Amino acid sequence: MSIHFHPLRDTDYDALAEMFNDASIADGIAMRQVGEEIREDLESLPVNLDAHTFGAWSGGTLVGAAYAYHVQSQEREESCYVFGAVRPSFRSRGIGRRIFGDALAAAELILRASSSDVPKFIRADASRINVGALRLFERAGLQPVRYFADLRRALSVSSSPVTPTGFRIVPWDASRSEETRLVKNSAFRDHWGSTPMSSEHWMTMTTGFGARPDLSYLAVSPQGSVVGFLVSHRYDNDDELLGSKYAWIRNVGTLADWRGRGVATALLTTALVDYHGAGMDFAALGVDSDNPTGAYRLYEMLGFLPWRQTVMYQAELGSRD
Repeated sequence: MSIHFHPLRDTDYDALAEMFNDASIADGIAMRQVGEEIREDLESLPVNLDAHTFGAWSGGTLVGAAYAYHVQSQEREESCYVFGAVRPSFRSRGIGRRIFGDALAAAELILRASSSDVPKFIRADASRINVGALRLFERAGLQPVRYFADLRRALSVSSSPVTPTGFRIVPWDASRSEETRLVKNSAFRDHWGSTPMSSEHWMTMTTGFGARPDLSYLAVSPQGSVVGFLVSHRYDNDDELLGSKYAWIRNVGTLADWRGRGVATALLTTALVDYHGAGMDFAALGVDSDNPTGAYRLYEMLGFLPWRQTVMYQAELGSRD
């Protein structure tokens, strides 16, 4: 059967989720997304469906898709990420090469249209076991630059939270969301690839699909200012596929001046206790293997173990001239 290529439409989110789910199992990063989750994500980035999405169809079945999304920034760097997948039963037919190439070209056009003076990068990542995708990236001129790991910790045994000294851990406060966003942007200023998060994207992460403000927390100084935070997510749809209930630490950060005082430890141990109390089986999080704050070591000390790994590839726009 012939393959037809055309952009995704706003009626394709369920088909896109189903295709991504199929691919995620084959690639060792199994998840069970739903269309609404993907719609929310693409609209918050935002992604122009007509110009920056590329779908491959066999009859009425979506068998592959790729899209480019722009992370605008006037600080440090600017990037455009290319994300996609091909249904396992349709791989090795040139579909990935076609749609990835189209998305890569779109990413380059997006960055060349930018007026910012900061360095510009095109990036793509894939599971470390998805050898076909990694080879595709390399043939396109991208190089591996970073390794990211998902870690997980069993919650079968209850633990106690670390008692904070010189600050307080308090429940998430939606009225302080903008203050916390600014703390997040400051806390991640020295992280690789991080640029300031927009209000829209922050709102999606903290209140959108999967967000659990009831399992999220703030660290507050004696003067009452936010100095750290932890955002939790929960994806019920994954339970059957993973065979356990997972709570995800979606984002955790501490202001640079407050590092080394146990803020992250107090936030994390508070979350772990509450996850256990809420009936979760595992806590999970993603981390940059070269995180400058020493977060990886902290997670290991708290009992987190390696689970699965992805590789980030990139090309600097100037190097593609």
